[in-house]
Amino acid sequence: MTDNFIHKNLSFWQIRQTVLSIATFVTGVVILILLISCDSEQTDSTSPPPTPPVVISDLADIQLQKCTVFFFDINSLRLASEERELDLSQDVTERLKQTITELLGGSISGLYQTIPKGTLLYEVYVDEQSTAYLDFSHHLKDEHIGGTTSEALTIAAILRTVRMNFADHIRKVQILIEGLETDTIGGHIDISKPLSLSLDLEVVSRQVESIEVESPEAESPEAEQVEEAPTEAEMEAEQLKTNQVSAPAADQ
Repeated sequence: MTDNFIHKNLSFWQIRQTVLSIATFVTGVVILILLISCDSEQTDSTSPPPTPPVVISDLADIQLQKCTVFFFDINSLRLASEERELDLSQDVTERLKQTITELLGGSISGLYQTIPKGTLLYEVYVDEQSTAYLDFSHHLKDEHIGGTTSEALTIAAILRTVRMNFADHIRKVQILIEGLETDTIGGHIDISKPLSLSLDLEVVSRQVESIEVESPEAESPEAEQVEEAPTEAEMEAEQLKTNQVSAPAADQ
């Protein structure tokens, strides 16, 4: 009887010790987990944010292309070119808009701008007949200094810029102002229809001279004096010199 009692007490003691051991172990594990969690939170709060990955652009994808724009050279009395390197679009229409916008921005070498200051290019469109429509702001007409030669220079700078950069894609240019067709910029040269890229300053000047000869004023005594005037080149140079003097005054 005594042995049985002793045996039961030993079993109860062993079970109790086992339960206490398990409880102690579980408690230790829980405490360890809590300590690790607290340490992790403290580390996160003090450590700097992760550095974003550095993206290195592929320079091979950026290809600068050359474009040529034209301005008036007072010394030579002719249009002169300026070459630029730009990140131009592969799309012809978008590239044309970028190029003409560059033309409107003015010279970087001191050449004279033939397009009135403040002129903006709104939209560009190229149709299936390879005609480019350039929609300018009203400044192109309202702020123009006037005169046959100045008007011819303005048109020639636009046409020559398009021809130099887009001869393979564009055949004609239609100049629009505020989205509408207009007869002239300054009252001398007809721009109501698309202009061929071959129409340049010299061609424009000859067309204007032929119109003046055919007009009634050509039959007057003053017209006879014109026939005895200097050569065409000398007259053109004189007109350009006059334009050179009047241009700064108009800008003021």
